[in-house]
Amino acid sequence: MAKFFLETFGCKFNQAETELIKKILKDNDFEEASEKEADFIILVTCGVVKKTERKIIKRAIELKKEGKKIIFAGCLPLISKEICEKAADGLIGPTNILDLPRVVKKVLKGEKAKFLKQEQIDKAKLKCFVVPKNTSVAIVPISEGCLSFCSYCATRLAKGRLRSFDQKEILENIKIALQSGAKEIQLTSQDLAIYGLDKGKFLLPQLLKEILKIDGDFRVRLGMANPGFAKRIFKEILEILKNEKFYKFLHLPLESGSDKVLKSMNRNYKVEEFLQMVSDFKRKFKYSLLATDIIVGFSTETEKDFKKTVSVIKKIKPEILHIFRYSKREGTVAAKLKDLPDRIKKERSRILTKIWQKIAKEKAKKYLGKNFEALITEKRENTFLARLPSYKAVILKEGILGEFVKVKIIGAKPNYLLGKII
Repeated sequence: MAKFFLETFGCKFNQAETELIKKILKDNDFEEASEKEADFIILVTCGVVKKTERKIIKRAIELKKEGKKIIFAGCLPLISKEICEKAADGLIGPTNILDLPRVVKKVLKGEKAKFLKQEQIDKAKLKCFVVPKNTSVAIVPISEGCLSFCSYCATRLAKGRLRSFDQKEILENIKIALQSGAKEIQLTSQDLAIYGLDKGKFLLPQLLKEILKIDGDFRVRLGMANPGFAKRIFKEILEILKNEKFYKFLHLPLESGSDKVLKSMNRNYKVEEFLQMVSDFKRKFKYSLLATDIIVGFSTETEKDFKKTVSVIKKIKPEILHIFRYSKREGTVAAKLKDLPDRIKKERSRILTKIWQKIAKEKAKKYLGKNFEALITEKRENTFLARLPSYKAVILKEGILGEFVKVKIIGAKPNYLLGKII
């Protein structure tokens, strides 16, 4: 019996994809093992930025030197096909995972193998969203693919057009996860807001209302939503978020505080629309958590544009800020534009990071001395990670995984709080 080892790069969707791949392999009589014992290693790849690509290729080369057979899954094989063909023995695209056993068998015989043709597949029907060890969290994808045409994005080249998974299958996966011990359900996709549009209408609100009907004491975290689509269902989403089963959490990627840059990125919203959604969200909930993304150093971003982004971040004061230095990706529209020097990207990233750290530090202080209900979602070596109703992270010295507890906040850091059970 051949043995495998899995290593994952990138997003929440890739984490769920890893569990799916694991199930497919085990169902075909392959055995999971340590990296050292494995006959073949599957790297679940990400192709968002060049830096991650280089890291993945370097890792593959290191493993091949140790005599391992390497298979690439995830987005990278469809984004950088030639490089991947040289670095790996086998390739599968995001929609080809059911062909994985055939790829493995060929690779183990010393042959090269690849399955990269876009296929129609509803991954929710495969029912494999398990609860990882030492957590009470289950990641449940609700769709794959996208309807946006962002000029810088290579992920769309790999994922293709939107494919919304069947609602009944998603609900069944959530029930299975809860029965397996999950207490937190993380809904994920490339863009949560567009769920259902390939079937003719926005179906996310309907899905969320159906989730509310599921018995049990659990929490739901919504994944990233493109503001351009989210604005069309936002009022309804805010009403649903009022229910205690939902974290008061919003991941709304801004990307730039300049309308000019947003236009050249081909984002389908304006800064003012983004600000209105953020304002409505914060007004609705006293304790909430806003996450947003910024790309610094995009080809058309001037110093004036960057200052506008800084101004917006200072205004909205996000608890979580993902800063990406623009990375030119071949095959995208933006790849034709002249790239900015790395030193400018690094400096803008440094400036924004420093500003955010100050914001986060100040915002965390409002929790000090207050009592909250928290859900313990992860067991670490000597501590536990819990989540407040806002999704704010709290580190505890004691606890039981999956339990709801009352905590008092006794310390505050930019990224997390310190608490004690009362």
